[in-house]
Amino acid sequence: MIRTSYPVPPMTQLRLRLELASRRTRKALEERRRTLREGAAAVDAAPAPRRDDGYLRLRWQADLRRERQAYEEFFDRYDDLVGLLCVAAQEGLEPGHEEEYARSRTYFVTRYPVVKGYVTPHLETDASDTQAGRWGRRSCDAFEAMFAPHSIAAMLEADGGNLIGRLIRTQAALAAWETSITRRVAAARAAYRQ
Repeated sequence: MIRTSYPVPPMTQLRLRLELASRRTRKALEERRRTLREGAAAVDAAPAPRRDDGYLRLRWQADLRRERQAYEEFFDRYDDLVGLLCVAAQEGLEPGHEEEYARSRTYFVTRYPVVKGYVTPHLETDASDTQAGRWGRRSCDAFEAMFAPHSIAAMLEADGGNLIGRLIRTQAALAAWETSITRRVAAARAAYRQ
């Protein structure tokens, strides 16, 4: 007789649960990413919501307001970082530059993952956007390439003359993001006025 009801070892149970959780998480993230992409592309093509759909109107307004606030806060910090990098590149490092860069870097490291989903569709990629890692250089986007190094000196040393191109690409991405927000706010207002 063959016995088939052996108990499953605890480590195998844990591994199976983690695998199931990771599959569900990957599926949810993929669905969310697809929804965001389709939503951004279909804003103009979407039918206007009904006027009496108050929840949808409030939700849309809250989402746009939250995105506008994220944009304004990020743009202000980005502008300060660009000014600091330009001064350091042109005039050299001064004693207070590294401390200011460390504060800016802390902000960007914590807040950029939130903003990245908004700005990435508008950002051009370039092969020169890399950052140093444990096993060599790895690809990143232009924003990450500006705040990933631990110091301004390290960033300017590893830059290779690509800072101006990064600044141009990031400023174009921020301008496109702002235009997108403005267009969606206007579309939302027009849809709910009808």
